[in-house]
Amino acid sequence: MSLENFYQEVRAMEDNCADLTGAGKTVVLFRVALETGAREMGMIAVLHLISRLMTTTLGIMNNDSSEGFEEILDDFEVENKKPN
Repeated sequence: MSLENFYQEVRAMEDNCADLTGAGKTVVLFRVALETGAREMGMIAVLHLISRLMTTTLGIMNNDSSEGFEEILDDFEVENKKPN
């Protein structure tokens, strides 16, 4: 499954939860992200990833980001790492 397809599925599920506030949806998404990320990558890597996402998002919102979200993953994807 591609990252974009997964994103669309999550958005569709989020749209079906009209009774939750934006803050409530955000808490749930962050909790799932933290739990999944910590299990797969470790908490330090997850916190670093969140920092990179925030920085990139702020750059995009300010129209001065040269990096997109896909580029962030290159630092974290195990498949892209070469053995030492």
